[in-house]
Amino acid sequence: MIKYSIRGENIEVTEALRDYVESKLSKVEKYFHEDQELHARVNLKVYREKTAKVEVTIPTGSVTLRAEDVSLDMYGSIDLVVDKIARQICKNKT
Repeated sequence: MIKYSIRGENIEVTEALRDYVESKLSKVEKYFHEDQELHARVNLKVYREKTAKVEVTIPTGSVTLRAEDVSLDMYGSIDLVVDKIARQICKNKT
């Protein structure tokens, strides 16, 4: 099970944004054991140029999974970061 710590810089983390992040990251839970406790740190940043940066860090017992993306679309960045995390998990499982 993954516990989420979602933090925003220059942006208010609304309930809709929090739900979106949690629903997207829940897709990678299938790669972990059910009894495994994980803590995902998610940083959402918005800069002056209206660009959004999403950083996700998930420390596991043997490796720390980390991905980030910068774009004009916050939700698109979240999607890309989740894909990057999933690729890292698959790469480390083989």
